[in-house]
Amino acid sequence: MAIEEKGGASAEKLRLFVERIERLEEEKKGIADDIKDVKAEAKGQGFDVATINALIKLRKLKPEKRREQEALLDTYKAALGMLDGTPLGRWAVERLEGEHDDDQGGDDAAPPPTNSVPDTDVDGARELGTAAAKEGKPVTANPFPARDIRRAAWDEAWCSELGTDGMDIPDAWKPAPKKPQPPEGDA
Repeated sequence: MAIEEKGGASAEKLRLFVERIERLEEEKKGIADDIKDVKAEAKGQGFDVATINALIKLRKLKPEKRREQEALLDTYKAALGMLDGTPLGRWAVERLEGEHDDDQGGDDAAPPPTNSVPDTDVDGARELGTAAAKEGKPVTANPFPARDIRRAAWDEAWCSELGTDGMDIPDAWKPAPKKPQPPEGDA
């Protein structure tokens, strides 16, 4: 049955639905523009927007699902030889180079190398962070595990010594400056 045949009430309801949807689409566009502006601001501050997007995606996951995703990613990266620079990657390289010939794993397998955690307090961690900065070590050389208050103290001292936040982006990774556009109307 056509809308006209039912009378003006149905046509009016349809018009109201369409107008509501149009209003919501405009709000959605406004929010999308706001998000785009925030991402442009982050990029202007030297942050990588693709990485921010990946973080947002990870934060939406429940902790157990996030751990599962990260484990799978590490497994796939290991299969492709992409774990260089990580403890697991170093372990894999050592194993491939024959330093560990435990093909089966078993009880006699050597454990993966671990960084020894210094036996010190928070002030000692600060001193170690300052010394590491003076020696030119990267901020990633922090020997303390995540969630250890000494890790934060080490980072803070390292950053303070170098006058940085530790998040410096190499020039090669920074986006190229945009070329100025000629004013409209110039040919």
